Amino acid sequence: MAKFQSERVQLDAPEQEVFEFLSDFRNFKDLMPPQIVNWKADEQSCSFTIPSMADLSMRMVKKIPHRNIHIVAEGNNPIEYTLDCFIEPDIEGKSFAEIVFDAELNPFLSMVASRPLQNLVNMLAKKLLEIFSKKS
Repeated sequence: MAKFQSERVQLDAPEQEVFEFLSDFRNFKDLMPPQIVNWKADEQSCSFTIPSMADLSMRMVKKIPHRNIHIVAEGNNPIEYTLDCFIEPDIEGKSFAEIVFDAELNPFLSMVASRPLQNLVNMLAKKLLEIFSKKS
């Protein structure tokens, strides 16, 4: 199992607000890279295409209020994976978030996909930071 972990980012929002945002896949469109196409989502599941790579589908299977959202691959994905969104409270009504992607990768896929997957989790965390940064 290969593990890709984002930076831990500090968000200018309480953990309840971040959890509510991440608890609805319809909000994930704002977190996805621009090259994602065929985005479809309801509250609990989503599917999309990464051009020239893969069609992916996922579903939220476990939510620990204000702490964790556990997402799994669903349907006919090219790899088995999980995605976890971890949220922690901070002082002054802020919170921390971290994204962890675990994937079953064979040695060849690991060589090819490691950098894009690490970039993906870092980008998701960065986009969360942008969304929850205080508007000056």
